[in-house]
Amino acid sequence: MELREYQKEAANKLYWLLARKQFAYLMGEVRTGKTLTALSLIERLGIQRCLLVTKKKAIPSIEKDAKALGLQDKVLIINYERLPKFAWTFWQLLIVDEAHSIGAYPKPSGRWKNLRQMSYEKVLMMSGTPSPESFSQLFFQFTLHRPVWAQYKNFYEWAKKYVYPNVKYIGTGVTVNDYSQANKELILKDIDPY
Repeated sequence: MELREYQKEAANKLYWLLARKQFAYLMGEVRTGKTLTALSLIERLGIQRCLLVTKKKAIPSIEKDAKALGLQDKVLIINYERLPKFAWTFWQLLIVDEAHSIGAYPKPSGRWKNLRQMSYEKVLMMSGTPSPESFSQLFFQFTLHRPVWAQYKNFYEWAKKYVYPNVKYIGTGVTVNDYSQANKELILKDIDPY
């Protein structure tokens, strides 16, 4: 199976990031071959134990690609619902497909908590829409491996610097804090290296 030129270029950048920083984020349009690009890195990085987490409906297609690349013994492909069964396991590489699905805020999602119960050396995040509603969604995605924003204890501490807090009215006069107005420029500057 041969990668296209743009996939090879992306794979080269991802290889460098994963080898040196142990974290990378692959963003790309739907049907551009993000998963195949990610799988191509397993051999190149010398990975023997890789866990790829995705949505259930994507598993057969990814398993087919992994088999075509001869990686069926090196990569385990599961859906997010199976994550609790893998708590306290170790992986050389964790690939998180549809990474935006762990971007809930201000509290971490159950998926993020489940991923944090595992141990891993390197993390590759993938999404076509990393921050579909707000740049605040990037906080938990980029703290999965803690290369960025490690100094912040939680979302609220991070939000003091990166978010313009507002108050939102819901129902009949009930107010809640709204953290959706994030400082896009500051956030993009911090995550650009990844």
